[in-house]
Amino acid sequence: MPHFGAIDESLEEEQALLMRARLHVRGGWIRFSEGRTRDAIAAIYDALSSSMQIFSIPNTSGRILKIAEGEDPSDDLALFKILKRSGVFDDSVSLEDFMYIAQSLDDALENRLAGFDETRFVETTNRLFIQLGVLPFDACALPDSITL
Repeated sequence: MPHFGAIDESLEEEQALLMRARLHVRGGWIRFSEGRTRDAIAAIYDALSSSMQIFSIPNTSGRILKIAEGEDPSDDLALFKILKRSGVFDDSVSLEDFMYIAQSLDDALENRLAGFDETRFVETTNRLFIQLGVLPFDACALPDSITL
């Protein structure tokens, strides 16, 4: 875990998740620059998952989530659909975008990255991170990571 020990344990859950997301975005960008694509995808997906989880914490986002019967907000795909339906994501973000990101993670974990489009992945995730409030951030204001 690249942020182990770097996140202040006194932070509220939503602040800790946001810090985790920002650390993982920064770590993902560094990994891409080093050619460590599999690790970059995993870090950025974790950042996406963490930042979406913020909205599932009661009374933190100021939004009332529209959760359908049987939906499990602890499942990333279900949570994406809930956030989309609840207006967290606008029309510039689609289910296909999320599925592309999730499939990229699956491909990375299975070593099937031939043809992977890093530019598309970064542009797609950045659109989501902007709407989730993860981007922009001052990388210099983040704590140092223990390992990358």
